[in-house]
Amino acid sequence: IKSDLEVLISEKRASVLKMNKLPLITGSPVLIYQLFYNLINNSLKFAKADVNPVIEVSSFKKLADKSWLNCVVVKDNGIGFDKAQAKNIFNVFTRLHSKSKYDGTGLGLALCKKIVERHGGDIFATSEVDRGATFTIILPEKYEHQYQ
Repeated sequence: IKSDLEVLISEKRASVLKMNKLPLITGSPVLIYQLFYNLINNSLKFAKADVNPVIEVSSFKKLADKSWLNCVVVKDNGIGFDKAQAKNIFNVFTRLHSKSKYDGTGLGLALCKKIVERHGGDIFATSEVDRGATFTIILPEKYEHQYQ
């Protein structure tokens, strides 16, 4: 993903940092790639104009109902959003900013939610205006669905 976004990362003088060892995620490689591409691309898109973007990707494991979950966190220092919008941002065609200021269709985060749900997981966001956004993805350690 970093190599695919290399030009944008360079233009914005962004840093994409892996904070610790990331888990092996089972599932559709194409969909998992799309999930993280959308999240990192959004962090770049919604960067503050006068601040170099810093995107931190980290992970931890969590035990729930006798099953291990992989939790991956994508955190940025961008423009953020009102925390009251945290659930709405995953709805199709939801845009919090004008199309003239920020490109996009309002589909990226809705697609992220669908991908995570298809893999038996959940995604949620926390944020404050001007204080960046944090997306937490929770996926089962082993997902047995067969992809074709």
